[in-house]
Amino acid sequence: MKIGFLRKYSKIKKFLLSLVKKEFLIFMFFLFLSGSFWLVMTLNETYEKEITIGVNIINVPKSLIITNDVPATIRITVRDKGYMIGGYLYGDVLKPLNIDFRNYADGKGHGTISYADLQKMIYQQLYNSSKITSMKPDKVEFFYNFGKSKKVPVRLSGTIYPQNGYYLAETRFSPDSVTVYAAKELLDSIHNAYTSRFFVSNFGDTLTKTIELRKVKGAKFVPASVSMKLIPDILTEETVEVPIEAINTPPDKLVRTFPSKVKVKFVVGAARLSQMPKNAETKQLLPQGFRVVVDYNQLVANPTEKCRISVFTTPKGIRNAKPDISEVDYLIEQQ
Repeated sequence: MKIGFLRKYSKIKKFLLSLVKKEFLIFMFFLFLSGSFWLVMTLNETYEKEITIGVNIINVPKSLIITNDVPATIRITVRDKGYMIGGYLYGDVLKPLNIDFRNYADGKGHGTISYADLQKMIYQQLYNSSKITSMKPDKVEFFYNFGKSKKVPVRLSGTIYPQNGYYLAETRFSPDSVTVYAAKELLDSIHNAYTSRFFVSNFGDTLTKTIELRKVKGAKFVPASVSMKLIPDILTEETVEVPIEAINTPPDKLVRTFPSKVKVKFVVGAARLSQMPKNAETKQLLPQGFRVVVDYNQLVANPTEKCRISVFTTPKGIRNAKPDISEVDYLIEQQ
């Protein structure tokens, strides 16, 4: 009895499974059919899509150098049926544009491939039903020369703010000079290679980064980027005693000041301070590189009881140098 029940249960199970399989297959068939219908309808619609095409400049003589960055690609927006657009996107329809240097070089260091010429090249690869609605860039330019070049130093172009209490003590570039290629007139006008503009703030340790050089139309810098090292230093305030000297004094005159020396306060980086000359015994800073002056011409033009003094020169790396007094007594003597 038990065996008969199991047999009936097995038959019912097989019957139900067969119904499920049939219904599933029917469902999948209609799903595929509706999906195919939807796909056909979708692909038959008109679309606009941006497509990228490569650009190559060919047949460039070995003796010439292209001095600008020619666009590697052109972006075009194409309008057509969906299945045509799909052929451009996923097929092997569009090939890179090979632009013959000889057809566009003007012999004077410049060449231009116009919007019309680019369109003509691209339309040769498109289906007849396709239409270009936009193109970027709308032309391709190249500059070239016959190997004219020179070395120029690299210069900083940016905004730098170290941490409070620090200043930018030194900037190093590697390499510190680059080769620039350009036509003679442009080459003569280029004296430095400037970095692209950048902003750096709130740093207290040496900062190293790779930075591109600012582009100049018609010129090519080699290399196009350099390693830049920004070296900050801690600011400290110091004082040095400096003799007062007179300038613009006639040979038969002598200007004496009272006092003859004055203290000069200044701000300097700790590393630079350690390099400044000091008295071997007292360890006091020596005034080497500092000049505090009084101008004889001003004394004669505007005679007063006291004369103004000013810091005339300072050593490299010194900031905000000021005498602790601005006026002193003086005496002009005949030699």
